[in-house]
Amino acid sequence: MLKTRIAELNDLKVVLEIIDRAVAFLAEQGSPQWQNGQNPSYEQLLADIQAGYGYVLSFDDKVVGYASLIPGPDEVYTAISEGTWLKLPAEVTQQNFLAIHRVAISNEVRGQGLAQNFMADLLTEAKNLGYHDVRIDTYPRNLIMQKVIKRAGFTYQGMIHFNFADGERYAYQQLLAE
Repeated sequence: MLKTRIAELNDLKVVLEIIDRAVAFLAEQGSPQWQNGQNPSYEQLLADIQAGYGYVLSFDDKVVGYASLIPGPDEVYTAISEGTWLKLPAEVTQQNFLAIHRVAISNEVRGQGLAQNFMADLLTEAKNLGYHDVRIDTYPRNLIMQKVIKRAGFTYQGMIHFNFADGERYAYQQLLAE
């Protein structure tokens, strides 16, 4: 049975293993994303979990996925190029956005479509938290993640740039109904 829940400190070891394997998988795919020390660190993941931003996907009570839901504003997302962000209707009171970061699925279940279920759950959680604007980004060569993002209903909005080598990212957005 699949379940998405807020990550707990005792999940951290498994989350780190999932991230480490995802880093290796991206390298095998020829992607510089999360390489050369740019991968999610122990400190980032710990901070996510302690702040209540970390989420895990469990399959038959085993943690098989991780993502963080980070409230905006986010400095990197303010400078979008080659496009613009969609605007929320004026009557929506929560004008900040939520960004999905650090998405990783265990190599043990890769290819089974669980990322789609996880993404749907994360969008439901965003709505439950009162957000109507959800953003996500990925490296241009990360074709698998691009497919997951598009299937989840996100639309490409432009490019954002992190301040490190190979920091360019495709930026996507989804506006959630009231």
